[in-house]
Amino acid sequence: MRIIIGGIALTGLAGCMMTQPLAPKLSTPPKPLLQKSIFQISYSSELESARIKSVQLPAHTVKKLDSVYIDASKVSMTDELHKALAHILSKKGLIVDNGEATDYRLVVQQIDLTYGKDKVYVLNKPSSDHPYIAKISQTMPTKQCSNITASLSMRLTHNQSTDVVWFAKSSVDSAGFQGIPMQYTFTETQNITNEKDVSSFIEQQNTDEARRARYQAPVDIPKYIVEPVQTPLVKVAGACEQDEVNALTPKMLLKLTQGLVDKLNVQ
Repeated sequence: MRIIIGGIALTGLAGCMMTQPLAPKLSTPPKPLLQKSIFQISYSSELESARIKSVQLPAHTVKKLDSVYIDASKVSMTDELHKALAHILSKKGLIVDNGEATDYRLVVQQIDLTYGKDKVYVLNKPSSDHPYIAKISQTMPTKQCSNITASLSMRLTHNQSTDVVWFAKSSVDSAGFQGIPMQYTFTETQNITNEKDVSSFIEQQNTDEARRARYQAPVDIPKYIVEPVQTPLVKVAGACEQDEVNALTPKMLLKLTQGLVDKLNVQ
């Protein structure tokens, strides 16, 4: 019996000695810190400020507390613009009256909105030599934007004498009204493109068979591959599309109204 037990023990020991040791399990390498950056580019164009012509005749002196009636029968004027005009005249010291028996009559002669040729905006020299910006410089060196011109004219007459006291006209296009470049941004994020490949490699190398095969043998874990990805350009300032330009027209007309009435001399 002792001989049999001894033989079994020797057999087990020989089996252990013949078993191939296992290499340590591999750990998943830490991921690199990924960065996110925002870049900005801009497009500029030749801009013209509002053109204003104003003539005030000396026959009658317009004084504060003189009454004035706004005659908008010749044009299509919104209620908002009519109220704004009345407010601007009031700030000049005039009394706006809804009745026509006033000292003066302010006739709004023209309110026009006219589309013209598209405005060409040119890419400003980038401050960065980023490859994506270099690509934009080649593929989109210019931007074509809708352009609309707003025109406004007024005439102030003395009711009793029907004399023309003051007349003025002004115009501005949507590009000049904005007075700013078209500004765009894009975001660049770094992405790991082979994360699944690294995970699969670790999983495969941690099987018993692979651990036996690489016992005391060096193994190179694949390095993470990081590549940048850019978003499309996003406009953050400036109106370019037709609907964006259309939305500017109420403010354009208000600016022209303010500019014209500012020229009226009220003593």
